[in-house]
Amino acid sequence: MQIRCNHCHRPFALAREAVYETIDSLRKEGLSHYSVNCPHCRRANRISLKELLRAAPDWTRESGEEKAKLEAKPEAKPKAKPVTKPKAKPETKPKTK
Repeated sequence: MQIRCNHCHRPFALAREAVYETIDSLRKEGLSHYSVNCPHCRRANRISLKELLRAAPDWTRESGEEKAKLEAKPEAKPKAKPVTKPKAKPETKPKTK
């Protein structure tokens, strides 16, 4: 998401993951604006929830508990079969006359 600073008028960007996390936290806390600091002048800029949602049209609501479950759940790995030694063939004695 591209943002132009309200004070120094220089553009800067927010990563998509940061936008998603911000939307989640705003919805959770019931806020309507997010304050982001300009990396150039270090002053705060207010971004409305509507602007954030416009920048992330594919955002879906996920509760923090669901995210925690997904992160805590280890990936299912196929179980390896134990290595077994091949059975030795019984030695046959040569026939003698």
